[in-house]
Amino acid sequence: MRSHINAKTIVIATAIAAASLATSNAFAWSAAKIIAKAVAEVKNANSTTVAATGTVEVAFSPDEGAENLVIKVINSAHSSIHMLAYSFTSAPVTQALLDAKHRGVDVKLVADYENNLEVDRNGKFKSPKAVAALSALATAGVDVRTIKVYPIHHDKVILADQQSVELGSFNYSDAAAHRNSENVLVNWNNPALAKVYEGHFERNYARSQVFVNPRY
Repeated sequence: MRSHINAKTIVIATAIAAASLATSNAFAWSAAKIIAKAVAEVKNANSTTVAATGTVEVAFSPDEGAENLVIKVINSAHSSIHMLAYSFTSAPVTQALLDAKHRGVDVKLVADYENNLEVDRNGKFKSPKAVAALSALATAGVDVRTIKVYPIHHDKVILADQQSVELGSFNYSDAAAHRNSENVLVNWNNPALAKVYEGHFERNYARSQVFVNPRY
């Protein structure tokens, strides 16, 4: 079970509404009802608890091992890589996925459509590096898909062999590796956690579309 409720958003929004209503004593009771309802919704939000197991490895950026750890996860895969991405422009990550595909790993990638394939007013791609990276993967036979049912598909997740999970703030981009402050966390050998994230992956995969090289 996964939550579709952002608890912080609810609390902030209701606090603003309550503050506005509370400026008049006549509305104080209504404000209290709004807050009580928001608290109840937060308490009822679904989440998943998974037992701690395996080994946790972390790295950071800029240039503090984050990108290398991402590639380490990709290189560790023997049977499958399921990946969710927002920005996807990293040449080293693209090469690691190509290498995985060449050694027989089943590679599936779901990436945000707008951030990677959006065009400007002149019809030019805002991120030609993303188009090139996704095209290279698709040409090699990787199952590349894009998703645009959400305002932002902001996931950054890699599942390796349905055993290990990579996550964190790290976008798969040169900026994330060398300029931004980012983090990567890998939980090695935790199949229960991987199963939870696999469900999330499958949900987004089902809502995505097959990537078609826009240059042709």
